[in-house]
Amino acid sequence: MSDDNGYIQFLAEARSGDRVAMGRLAKLVWERVYPFVFRTTPDHNAAEDILQETLLAMLCRLDSLRDDKRFWPWIHRIAWHKVQDRLRDRRLQSLVLAELARRESAAGVGSAPDPLDTQVRDESLQQLAAALDQLSARHRDILRLRCYEQLAYPEIAARTRTTAARARTHFHRATKSLEKCLACCV
Repeated sequence: MSDDNGYIQFLAEARSGDRVAMGRLAKLVWERVYPFVFRTTPDHNAAEDILQETLLAMLCRLDSLRDDKRFWPWIHRIAWHKVQDRLRDRRLQSLVLAELARRESAAGVGSAPDPLDTQVRDESLQQLAAALDQLSARHRDILRLRCYEQLAYPEIAARTRTTAARARTHFHRATKSLEKCLACCV
């Protein structure tokens, strides 16, 4: 069975719930998409993580593929979006770390903490705690998973039994709700 046409049979069988066909399809995707992902993120661990997220998204959305002949562009588009998510998360993390480093250098690392800064920090933490208490349990959970446990959206989706796209949407809504609560506290 050739690689170009064999996937169509595996695709039909995977849609019907055949786990063996899902495994074969996943293997085909892994072999064909891994080089693409590795070229965009030359880190084997990151490439494997992205590919696993791609495979999970593929299996979850298999029924949404309308034209079986568009399978490979569809998979590459999913992988590309996963790469973009990873890069966006890395940029955000580096910005946060840079801001923390800037604040530490401005405050003077190793110097005694300023009592006023300590009081402002304590009040800010109290406002944040009060704002978090006003959020729904779902919003608090999604913020905890994303911000404190630093889980990726597919991991959050697996824990909350939803899709990665919905996890991202829930996180966005949770941050907007938190912003509103914080604005009211000020």
